[in-house]
Amino acid sequence: MRVNDPNANLWVSHWGDHRFHSRWSFHTEFHIRRAELGASWQQLLLRPAVNYHLNPDVMFTLGYSYYYNYPYGGYPIPFGSWENNLFQQVQVGQRIGRTRITHRFRMEERFLAKVSASPSDPEVGDFNGYAYQNRFRYRVWLSVPLGDHDQNEPGVVSFNFYDEVFLNFGNSTQLDFIQQNRISTLLGYQFTKPFSILFGYLYQTIQRPGSANGADLMELNSTIHLVLVYNLDGQRK
Repeated sequence: MRVNDPNANLWVSHWGDHRFHSRWSFHTEFHIRRAELGASWQQLLLRPAVNYHLNPDVMFTLGYSYYYNYPYGGYPIPFGSWENNLFQQVQVGQRIGRTRITHRFRMEERFLAKVSASPSDPEVGDFNGYAYQNRFRYRVWLSVPLGDHDQNEPGVVSFNFYDEVFLNFGNSTQLDFIQQNRISTLLGYQFTKPFSILFGYLYQTIQRPGSANGADLMELNSTIHLVLVYNLDGQRK
């Protein structure tokens, strides 16, 4: 048996890759994710990382993510919980005509906090260590400059589409299930070379086995997404 839980969310994000060497850059990223179209918290995410640029089309990344998850929706988690997450990533780009296609492959080592009701007060959550899990993510992103432009540059509006699938691993080497999928369309505008914005709609599905009074829960999250992109170039000229 499966129960559907539709939600309407608002996400505000920052992405940035800050070059300090011809081969190396810092990655900065944070997400403020709110439920009920911004009225309450859904999730807070911080993600610093280091990039190695093999060439203009291939980039390797090593990073860390911190998640804090809040109770929200029709079947909320009992207590707020958090996750510490290490990840390794390869990003490969290619151009077909005016369309830029980027493939991203990410492996995550997840340390999920286990929080349960305190024996002395069931309204208070007690931390009981971490559960370990692996997750693989694949994202394909298409970006097309609109108008008579061949590429994204200052003053250009772009159409963007992406789909990302999340595959959970348990304690074995077998795939357990598709834990999450995101599909999104965004309009982008580049103000200056370092600064641009993306704004659009994201549809997110999340599987939560046994989370609806013992039944499997499927979150169906319609999300308004605003992204602020700022890429600094600190290389010596």
